Amino acid sequence: MPDERFNKYRAAIQVLLRGRDLLVGSLADEIVDQGDDLIEGGFQFHEFLESQGTRLHFLCLMLHQLEQSAELLDESRVARTPEPAKPPAKRRSRSKKIQQQAPTNGTTDDL
Repeated sequence: MPDERFNKYRAAIQVLLRGRDLLVGSLADEIVDQGDDLIEGGFQFHEFLESQGTRLHFLCLMLHQLEQSAELLDESRVARTPEPAKPPAKRRSRSKKIQQQAPTNGTTDDL
C-alpha cells in the first residue's frame, strides 16, 4: 500500500529545484564568460535571452504547476481525514438524579 503522506508533486519539486540551481549556476557562468558581448547588446544578447530565458521561464511554470498540485493533494487529504469519534456521554441513572435533586438537610418541609 502506498504511503498516504508521500506527496509525489513535492518530491518532483525538490528535484526540479536542484536542477534549477544547476541551470542558474551555468547561466551565471555563461553570462560572466560572454559579459563583454552581452553588454554591447545586439543579436547575441537577444539570442541569449530568448534561448536561456525561455528555459528558465518554462522551468518556473512547471514548478508553479507542481506546487498547485501538491497543495491540492494536501488539502484533499485533510478533507478526507475523519475527526476522531467522541466517546458517548456517561448517563446517570434516574435514582442518582433524584438523589441529587433531593434536599440535603434531611427535611421535606421545603418541598
